[in-house]
Amino acid sequence: MRQFVRDLFYSSVADKQVNLPLPPTSLAIHSRKLNILLLGTCSVEMLVKRSANSGHHIRHILMGSKRHAPIPEAAPTDDVVVVNLTLRHILGEVTQTPEPVVDMVFARLRSDDEARSFLERTGEYLAQKVAQVAAQITTAPIVFMSFFEPSFNYDGDLIDPFAMTSPGYLVREINRLLSDAVRKTNNCYFLDANEILNFIGRRHLQDDVLLSSSHASFINDWDFKLDANRLIAPKAIGNIVTYEVASREFTLAFLSRIEAIVKVIGQRDPVKLIIVDLDDTMWRGVAAEGESVSLEQRIEGWPIGLAEALLFFKKRGGLLAICSKNEEAPTIERFNAIWRGAITMDDFACVRINWKPKSQNILEILKEVNLLPGNCVFIDDNDRELSEVKAAIPAIRCLGGNHYDWRRIILRSAETQVPIVTEESSRRTELVRAISQREASADANNGVTREEWLASLQLRQSFFLIRTPQSRHFDRAFELINKTNQFNTTGKRWERSEFETFISQGGYCVVSSLRDKLIDNGIISVCLIHGEKIVQVVLSCRVFGLGAELVVGAIATRLALKSGAEVRAELVDTGRNATCHDYFKRLGFSQTAAGLYSRTANELPSYIEIENLGAAEFPPVRI
Repeated sequence: MRQFVRDLFYSSVADKQVNLPLPPTSLAIHSRKLNILLLGTCSVEMLVKRSANSGHHIRHILMGSKRHAPIPEAAPTDDVVVVNLTLRHILGEVTQTPEPVVDMVFARLRSDDEARSFLERTGEYLAQKVAQVAAQITTAPIVFMSFFEPSFNYDGDLIDPFAMTSPGYLVREINRLLSDAVRKTNNCYFLDANEILNFIGRRHLQDDVLLSSSHASFINDWDFKLDANRLIAPKAIGNIVTYEVASREFTLAFLSRIEAIVKVIGQRDPVKLIIVDLDDTMWRGVAAEGESVSLEQRIEGWPIGLAEALLFFKKRGGLLAICSKNEEAPTIERFNAIWRGAITMDDFACVRINWKPKSQNILEILKEVNLLPGNCVFIDDNDRELSEVKAAIPAIRCLGGNHYDWRRIILRSAETQVPIVTEESSRRTELVRAISQREASADANNGVTREEWLASLQLRQSFFLIRTPQSRHFDRAFELINKTNQFNTTGKRWERSEFETFISQGGYCVVSSLRDKLIDNGIISVCLIHGEKIVQVVLSCRVFGLGAELVVGAIATRLALKSGAEVRAELVDTGRNATCHDYFKRLGFSQTAAGLYSRTANELPSYIEIENLGAAEFPPVRI
């Protein structure tokens, strides 16, 4: 009964379907069904047929991959566009050979030089095709599917599968070239369909047991009727390999992956912090009780898998923390002895090891890292502790129950992923620990005014202007504006294509970085301006209270005044952005029935040095 309640409380139906590679939904807060535009030849029609009752709507438009093949437009209602390029068409264009000659390209490659030249031309052609699609479709994110890689070594079991002329190697390289082209193109993303094929089983789905390697698609019985009069009547290959079941499973997994990708791109309900218990969570058993368990047995198996998953989450820019009921000093000693440097205390932004209620410790952690409860996950093996935390902090997400599922949930959930890892996000733990050190120095400066303390930090702020999606800070600006809740003047979330359109149609983006004597915080603010209007301002929580937002507002007001005598701004109460409710008032804006406005710009704080106004990366602004 207890296990049933656990399953009901912590798991979803999708999470129990472990036979499918579905992204976990345990951390999901919201979900929506998608309108998906699928572009490709008849080879992907199966996805439409097998998507019935999935809730998603797939609209398939035929599109070839030859040089001058027309590219359909996306509808305003399309949430995402999935592109399946046709390998056969691409091979034909690259080698300038017609069908069926093109189907023998891999079989006729003889030397490494031929293969190298072929791959070079293929990379150039793929880059052109990706650019063509991206230029035509700008209203929704574009996901390019990988090509199906061979399911076995066509050259023979004992022939080098990594030789440059090997079909397996060639298609893997073509996929790498496609991925490179996609990742260099704004609003485009890459989906490796081979992951799903491998999980479901290629033998049930892939047509290279029958057709040429260039076809690289799903099994299809369209030609079965043409062979009906053979001396020995054949069996339909779809019946032989349980295709019906496998194709349905592939489609469900594919749609779940697309849904997850859309969530990751939009950064809906992201997890920014994972807090873990220690005993029976980061290792087996209670370490202080001296059970007859060796150090190896403490962590071998699932604990090592969990620790690695936590470090991958940290690598993505997430924060880690510890909340454990124990004596601090001996527990840290046991932690170091058990893990032996595989994961260290330095990997955690905050550590709370004491006998206080865990909810109290977690609230302190959230305050220290300046995050909202809704962006946090707490992992504990004890249902009672989870219940206490959930009762005190309803918005927090909790993981307990089946510990074998924790790694998968951390690694695969859309909510724990990011579309891109920036320089700032990759060192977020270091930044948060430095902030704690900075705040500790403030507390230690008894008798010193806050202004004097701020001046002692030697704050230096730099500004950069983004006028095109190719600007070097575009990705970080897009990430910050979509992940910020507390200091976000409108709370608006942007699709990448929408953000690019704003930039290309007269809007521009001002980002700033901030450093002090302790640490370089990197990019900490984004301000969107269009004409005489300040559209949106966001500020990273790691620089709250330093006055950087006042410099941003003053600079933005000066820029907007170049377009008119009066600057307008908008403030929307999102329920989570109380931190910035008085922002424009502090900048000297007046509130009227028509909105916020100002005709002058404030002076800048004297304790912040502006480093690069007038430099090549930012237009001259009189200050």
